[in-house]
Amino acid sequence: MDETAKKFGKTQEEIQSTLEESKKILFSIRSQRLRPHLDDKVLTDWNGLMISSLAFGSRVLNEPRYAEAAKNAADFLLEKMKRKDGRLMHRYRDGEVAIPGFIEDYAFFTHGLFDLYEATFDPRYLEEAKFFVQEMRRLFWDESSGGFFLTAGDAEKLIARSKELYDGALPSGNSVAALSLLRVGRLTVDRELEDLGRSVLDAFSSEIDRFPSAYPQMLMALDFAIGPSSEIVIAGDEGASGVQEMIRAVYSRFLPNKVVAFHPEEGETAQKIEALSPFITDQIALGGNPTAYVCENYICALPTTDIVKLNQLLTKQIQT
Repeated sequence: MDETAKKFGKTQEEIQSTLEESKKILFSIRSQRLRPHLDDKVLTDWNGLMISSLAFGSRVLNEPRYAEAAKNAADFLLEKMKRKDGRLMHRYRDGEVAIPGFIEDYAFFTHGLFDLYEATFDPRYLEEAKFFVQEMRRLFWDESSGGFFLTAGDAEKLIARSKELYDGALPSGNSVAALSLLRVGRLTVDRELEDLGRSVLDAFSSEIDRFPSAYPQMLMALDFAIGPSSEIVIAGDEGASGVQEMIRAVYSRFLPNKVVAFHPEEGETAQKIEALSPFITDQIALGGNPTAYVCENYICALPTTDIVKLNQLLTKQIQT
């Protein structure tokens, strides 16, 4: 602004006034033109990726408004895009829901729901994630060759049902599905789901071996499957400062191969998460104090109520 004022021999205030007046004139003229079409449809798969990013970011950056945005988006999809029979739909626009969901819709939304559970510890999102991975298997799994088809068995019949694997600008449905199966299976102690996730890796192993750089998201799933991966449980009163300090300690470190659960001391939420993840039933707050359990393949180190000890355990996880 200073350089412009000097160039034209005017004050900064005069330049600012000229700019404001010019913008009004331009806007008035532009308003007479036809506006370009607005793409205002809501897509389940893209929202699933955004929910995942917001949920993960809310924990890493300790920013609650990101989690709130993720919750609002997830709740919208569950209300509008999940039919009464449980079928997930692909598109919403102007009050109309249309097009049965593809593998990306199921895989990406499940991915988002799982991250949202780990961000909010609301067991409803974990419950929905498990429901959708089970539906994903029922609707898209190739029983003869393995892997997930792009379209569901109840969709429009095509000449051939294709499968997508390449992780380009967006990851493939198969890649995200594999990781979602592994994570949901691990946290809910469902070996069948974990085995299915490994079956996805097996189905595409030759392609991954030939050109691994084309499948970075699938390699993330492979890394989780090979391990070591960990299960981390924080038990106590969620509102307690000690609990929040432990949660922040977990999310302040880059530990991609982990699943995280919160075990409340009592109440309906405690009952729901115990039903979903029987593994955590005995992982309680010791002496009423916030307690952390760091485990590998459900074999846990000694529980600790000491944040310093928890940090040591987490550092050890990074080193292994």
